[in-house]
Amino acid sequence: MKQLLLLGGGHAHLQVLRALATEPLPGAEVTLVTPYPRLTYSGMVPGFVAGHYTLDQCSVPLAPMAERAGARLLQAAASAIDTASRTVTLADGRTLPYDVLSLDTGATIDREAIAGAREHGLFVRPIEAFTALWERMRELAESRALCVVVVGGGAAGVELALAMHHRLGERSRISLVTGGGPPVPSHPPAVQERVIRALKRRNVTILEDVCAEITAEHVVLGRGTRVACEAAVLALPAVAPACCATPARRWTSGASWPPARRCRAPRTRRSSPPVTPQRCSMRRGPEAASTRCAPARRWR
Repeated sequence: MKQLLLLGGGHAHLQVLRALATEPLPGAEVTLVTPYPRLTYSGMVPGFVAGHYTLDQCSVPLAPMAERAGARLLQAAASAIDTASRTVTLADGRTLPYDVLSLDTGATIDREAIAGAREHGLFVRPIEAFTALWERMRELAESRALCVVVVGGGAAGVELALAMHHRLGERSRISLVTGGGPPVPSHPPAVQERVIRALKRRNVTILEDVCAEITAEHVVLGRGTRVACEAAVLALPAVAPACCATPARRWTSGASWPPARRCRAPRTRRSSPPVTPQRCSMRRGPEAASTRCAPARRWR
């Protein structure tokens, strides 16, 4: 029996599970390893923060999809990948062998990128951890005003700053540390101007500087300014997870299996849209939603 190991419960593996539910791989034992019981769609997180969606509306449960695909589901995190021995070591010490390994773990954020971030920062990734901590932060804001600093001037940071202002209201103070330039630096100047106007209309303070340090009570900027902060939300550039960031050995393809069968998109005039909660029917609950998604890719 060949071992197909799906590492991570991301969007691509939703497509794989859906395809396997309709067209199983003969002679293959499929295992899905993921730290979280459901996939939270990142594009809907700002709407969740703003209060437009519930967490269930932003998520796809993985257990029903794994069951329909005939896959074993292990809720665990990977700590190392050994391509020479074809094994994956889990955080609890278990080792899983594989013949074919598929990676869809999603990105994370470097905890050491800013001094004090690991101890005092609220990281946007992993998204599942962020959504849980956001609920606690929102409950705290109901009892008193908060000083929130969003670190990261990209689209994610801007959207979260606006969403937090919408949810927390004028009582709380929201600041955005852009990293040294205007917000959304990769966008055209006209877009940057519109974003700046939107932030100013909502009284979000724009700080065009870098974040040098985070303490229990302040965010320290590169020029030395200390900004009062009770919650530092880090929307920094994403990086690969630790198990994939610095592989001990060079990745090799090894023997191909299954022979002459590859995961290809159906030949249609329009490419299939990705599986997201918004494309799923939510009327019959999360379990029904995970079965009514966009067409999946097939093993051919």
